[in-house]
Amino acid sequence: MRANDSVSTGIALSWLVLRAMLLAVVVIGAAVLSPLIGWLIAAVALGVIGAALPQSFAAWGSVACLLIGMMIAGPDLGRTMLAVFVVHAVHVLTTLNLVVPVGARVVVGALRPTLIRFLVVQAIAQPLTLLVMLGATAGVAVIPWAVVAGAAALLALVFLLISSMKAAED
Repeated sequence: MRANDSVSTGIALSWLVLRAMLLAVVVIGAAVLSPLIGWLIAAVALGVIGAALPQSFAAWGSVACLLIGMMIAGPDLGRTMLAVFVVHAVHVLTTLNLVVPVGARVVVGALRPTLIRFLVVQAIAQPLTLLVMLGATAGVAVIPWAVVAGAAALLALVFLLISSMKAAED
């Protein structure tokens, strides 16, 4: 490589953007999910510490504060689905912040696999959350059908795994 050579990358995000995203998710999640001011303040404080010092794992503590606040408030479908999203987003952003050093820039294209995994997990988790919440609030008559549906889903998963293992062997 010569002195006049240059390296060109795509659009990149600063490490500060990832930390700000984590803090924004925690603050918005706490504001919407936690009805008690004490748990809200604790969640935001832990979110600030987690964004400033990812190696402290404090952002995961903010998730605990959010969930405790939700348990006190009682079951609600919309809040539960939002909690599934917020907890997963905090987990993903905290994990990213652990591996992105201070002063670094992350090419947006490098975050694509993480985004795809996030969306796939949400595509699975949100309908399951909906089913569980509907089953929990519907009463006893729904429970036998939930068992049958769960058994059918388990059989479908086993069939899918066995067929994919056989295809991999061939």
